[in-house]
Amino acid sequence: MSDTMLDGYFARLHGDRPEFTAAIASWRDELGPELERREDHRKAVVNKAIKQTAITGAIILGLIWFVLVIILKNTEMVFFMTFAGIMLTALASSIFWLPVMTMKSQTKELIVGAACKPFGFSYETLHMDVSGVEGVRGLGSWIKKNASSLNNKPAPPTEAFDVLAGGGLMPSYDTRKFEDMIIGTRAGADFSLVECKLTETQGSGKNRRTVTKFQGLLVHVQYPDKFLGRTLIARDGWWKRGKQVSGLTKVDLVSKELEDAFTVYSNDQVEARSLLTPDRMERLIALERHFKGGKLRGVFDAGHLTIALEAKDQFEAGSVFKTLVDPTRYVQTLIEIGLLCDLIDGFLTRDWYKQKLFQGN
Repeated sequence: MSDTMLDGYFARLHGDRPEFTAAIASWRDELGPELERREDHRKAVVNKAIKQTAITGAIILGLIWFVLVIILKNTEMVFFMTFAGIMLTALASSIFWLPVMTMKSQTKELIVGAACKPFGFSYETLHMDVSGVEGVRGLGSWIKKNASSLNNKPAPPTEAFDVLAGGGLMPSYDTRKFEDMIIGTRAGADFSLVECKLTETQGSGKNRRTVTKFQGLLVHVQYPDKFLGRTLIARDGWWKRGKQVSGLTKVDLVSKELEDAFTVYSNDQVEARSLLTPDRMERLIALERHFKGGKLRGVFDAGHLTIALEAKDQFEAGSVFKTLVDPTRYVQTLIEIGLLCDLIDGFLTRDWYKQKLFQGN
């Protein structure tokens, strides 16, 4: 890829963050060349899975057609049984795609990890390790070995989930899943970010379905000093006062625009207004806008700021059917990490960047 093309990709990185300069150098010197080395492996793994799936499908559909048309001479069931054969092929072939899943997870860890490195942060996918699993017997052994880890309610990897749930800011659910954890220190404060998905089974019989109750990001920032009070914030019209706000009163914000956008409760009105200044609220809204999310809510309590933001899957490594040597995902991840830094900087320091960091987002 030419330098001109690379400059076009990295032109999205606005502002004077020194981390961005280091990140661009990292792509040119380390990440880009490493992804080029892995490209042949990606093609081989994907092509093998496609070939195995095609062979499996041909065998299953061939047997179905042979039994129905040749032996039973029943053409009325062909359409239905063909559809059933396709579904059976997908199920039987799922094991062939485990190496593809492993390759995608390793690629994601490489790309997002590289984006975190200039900031001094660390990254984990939190994915189950299925590398080396081959065949039905191998899969059975893996499931048996990891049975205790495959429960519906794995322990939250950070404090954020329990804090938000304790504030009544998370919905009911049956199963939960966590992935994509970033941890580090920013502006003298330890923080963590993790993606969370909550689902719940509703209805019964034919009407039984699984509903996503929450999917998005949980951010937990440890303040150097403890707060004097407890403050809850949520998008207006979404969150209703309940037992979690016992002893708290509604806060009147300084801006009518913010008043219309957010509902805030606190047991320290002065502290709440000093925390939720217009410029800081702007950072929250920018974060929400960039991730195309909504229903932002958070807790300021006992020396921490904890935020939940609903959004679709983040920190993905791109399609396994496309080349790995594409800076798009890397640049997008840098932008998202930069927004997180901007949020933390805005609440912990007054060192605002004069130039908007992410124009057009």
